[in-house]
Amino acid sequence: MSESISIILAGIGGKGVITVTNVLSHGLVTLGYDVKVSEVHGMSQRGGSVHAQVRFGTSIHSPLIEKGTADYIVGFDQVEALRWGSFLKLEGRMLVNMAELKDDTYKGIYESSFSQYLNTTFIQASTIARETGNIRNENFVMLGALLQSLGFEFDVWRPTMEKYIKKQFQEGSILSLLGGMREQLAAEEKETVYGL
Repeated sequence: MSESISIILAGIGGKGVITVTNVLSHGLVTLGYDVKVSEVHGMSQRGGSVHAQVRFGTSIHSPLIEKGTADYIVGFDQVEALRWGSFLKLEGRMLVNMAELKDDTYKGIYESSFSQYLNTTFIQASTIARETGNIRNENFVMLGALLQSLGFEFDVWRPTMEKYIKKQFQEGSILSLLGGMREQLAAEEKETVYGL
């Protein structure tokens, strides 16, 4: 892993961006990293744009990520992933939840597409979350995909999940996270085989 990693998590209000940011940042601190976080809640109560910037490494001086420097963009939906695409560095990785967009939330169609990014993984987060019994766990599916891409093992994250997720939601959240890790691993293996 490089000296520092910059991550943008982007979605809309009610999709769990802030919850995942809290779990991610606390877990990284527990693992001994210096972590800086910047959150923008936006109009989160009305389905507005919400994003967080997380930077971690041996010594981090600023939480802010400049355009073209993010190592990862985690899009909790397609539109928000594209909205933040200009922040991704050329060799960066984009992880995108392919959940269906609701017409009452988004008006119009984004002209840009994911073909302009070299490394994109499409995650069927809603399908995986539904299989765990709670569609609201899409956020943890996306966190699992990110952790897998970062090279983390689940065992080091279990204590953080158990500490920061309410007991009644732990099992589904953990299953969703594991599902996201499996999905990302399968994508990585496919890239290795086909040289994508």
